[in-house]
This record gives sequence, structure tokens and C-alpha cells, in this order.
Amino acid sequence: MAWKRRNSKLGAMAEGLAKAGALQFGTFTLPDGSDSSYYVNLRALPSYPGTYRLVSEALAEQVSKKVPKADAICAVPTMGLILAVPVAVALEKPLVYIRTERHENDRLVEGEVRPGWNVVVVGDLATSGKTIMSAAEAIEDEGGRVSSAVVLIDRLEGAREELGKKKVALHAVTDVVELADTLLSMELITKDNMKAITKSVGRRPG
Repeated sequence: MAWKRRNSKLGAMAEGLAKAGALQFGTFTLPDGSDSSYYVNLRALPSYPGTYRLVSEALAEQVSKKVPKADAICAVPTMGLILAVPVAVALEKPLVYIRTERHENDRLVEGEVRPGWNVVVVGDLATSGKTIMSAAEAIEDEGGRVSSAVVLIDRLEGAREELGKKKVALHAVTDVVELADTLLSMELITKDNMKAITKSVGRRPG
């Protein structure tokens, strides 16, 4: 029964993401410079409030279950902030976020991080893990500590392993194969689309 409830939630979220154009196919260059045959674009998500709510609730549930003793939430740039705000509000946790460049006060973190705080990093995707790790290091520079990160989608390209080496546990609402498999079963993507995703899985050194 629990599996069926999760499957229903995932199906609704997957369908909503498809309608929002979140999963795109072609030739793309990712932020880390690598090439990919697919791209996850969540920028239009807030324009679809029903799906935005499902995503926010799923992320909040992950934080609540996996990092119940988190003192604060840290959003990675830039889509991470869009996702982390409703999560922080729902869980009544302080929110800080990482800037894309240092402010005039030489800080990368906006907001208050108290010494010793257990801060969970929240983002949209995990690919190589570099963005999450950079956020964790910025939080640690402020006196906090990061042992966990929560994302909507794990691209299964090495982030979990790389973050694990730094003692940061990665928790994802879903991964790209599970998401694509769900969309394929709903006939919202093709078998060729599925192949474009699976050929990217695990290609990065772990």
C-alpha cells in the first residue's frame, strides 16, 4: 500500500514536470562543461502551481524524514532557492542561500548561520555534486556543519559517491531513471528518450 501511494505521488509529479517542459532531449552542455543528451529544466515550475506544490511537499517530506534534526536549510543557486523557500516555510526552518558570487562583505552565504548548526543543503538536481559541496564548504566557513543534502532529482552521474567521500549524504525524491521509467509507462516520453537518459547514467567516475 505504501508503494502504491508513493507510485501515485510520483506519477502525478512526473506528469506535471512533463507538462512544464522539465525534461528536454537533444544536445546540451551542462554547467560543469560536460555534454548530455538530455536536460532537466525546472525554471518554469513556479508557473505550474499544482506541480510546484507536489515538488515542494516531496522535498519537505525528504528533509523531515532524512534530516529531522536540521537546524536550518541552505538553498543552492539558483533554482535551489525557488524550491527551498516553500520547504523552509512548511517546516518552519530558518533559510539561508548561497550567492553566485561574493558580496562586498566577502560572504557567499546570505542569512544567519549560527555556530554548530546542522544545515541541510536543498537543491533541484545532483549531477557531479560540485555545487552541493561548494555550498557545504560555504556553510562550514560560517561555522555551521553539513552532513546531508536533499534534491528533487539525482541524475545518477556520481554525485552520491563524491559527496559520500566528504561525509555528506545525498537524499533524492527520485532519480532520473525512475522518473523517466514513470514517464515512459505513461507514454509521455519515447523509448529513444529513455535510452538517451540511461546511457548517461554512471558515466562519471565514482
